[in-house]
Amino acid sequence: MPGITARNLALPDGGHLRVVESGPASGRPLLLLHGWAVSSYLWRHNILPLAAAGYRVVSIDLPGHGLSYAPDAAGSYTLARFSAAVGQALDLLAIRCATIVAQSMGGKIAVQFALDAPGRVSQLLLFGPVGFGLLPPWSVLSPFIPALPGSVPSLLVPRRVVEFVQRRVHGKLGTFTERDVDEYWAPTQFPGIVRAQLQMLKEFDWAPWEKPALAALRTPTRLVFGTRDRTVRPVHATGLASALPQGALTWIEDGGHVVMEEVPERINALILEDLARDRRGEEPHRAHDAAPPR
Repeated sequence: MPGITARNLALPDGGHLRVVESGPASGRPLLLLHGWAVSSYLWRHNILPLAAAGYRVVSIDLPGHGLSYAPDAAGSYTLARFSAAVGQALDLLAIRCATIVAQSMGGKIAVQFALDAPGRVSQLLLFGPVGFGLLPPWSVLSPFIPALPGSVPSLLVPRRVVEFVQRRVHGKLGTFTERDVDEYWAPTQFPGIVRAQLQMLKEFDWAPWEKPALAALRTPTRLVFGTRDRTVRPVHATGLASALPQGALTWIEDGGHVVMEEVPERINALILEDLARDRRGEEPHRAHDAAPPR
């Protein structure tokens, strides 16, 4: 897309992370982190508007996703390893401190990184974040997923499965296109990517946060949930948000798990509003906390 560049960041272990960038190099850094089994394409409606506001916008394909590398060693996809990968990416991008905007699994990674390296995260904006709600029952079965050889993993993800998932993650707002299905389906044609994402189901920490852990998070944090999110059901969101020292919770009525795709203009305005508030040294605005999930 015009105005967006893409390149690979070489990692010390010989792997690489794909990164897409936009905006002035001197702008305040925004790091965008996607969720499980998607890629930086998730932020296609957000990157350019945020860059146009003067921010240096960077989105990475997390390890095992998109066009980044997919290591297969045991322990490659723990929460700690993902947090370390975020730190490596910021080092390679020469970014000392950034605001992190994250979705789903990326939300839990962002919180962990902020706990691990608090001086490197100025603000968190988390959309449907893992750790603040309940996941479907598949998470209980994930330890029993067998290793799949050769091209078998890709054969298990036909295009119609990706289209079904797109329908499920949307709420009653917005829509998606045939190209969107193709873009999310494309990385699954690399069997190593599918194997990596199955390995994540076993190794990643999908459990909700404990309140004492969140009480140690001093970073200003906004949680955003769609009231129709069926992927990370936000039944614990209000209680866990209250444990955050500088936290706020916003509901998107009738939104699903991917509100940045469903109502991008509204989400861009919310992000820019919070960024401006943070620059003024104000705490996250709490006016929208009362709406219940469906």
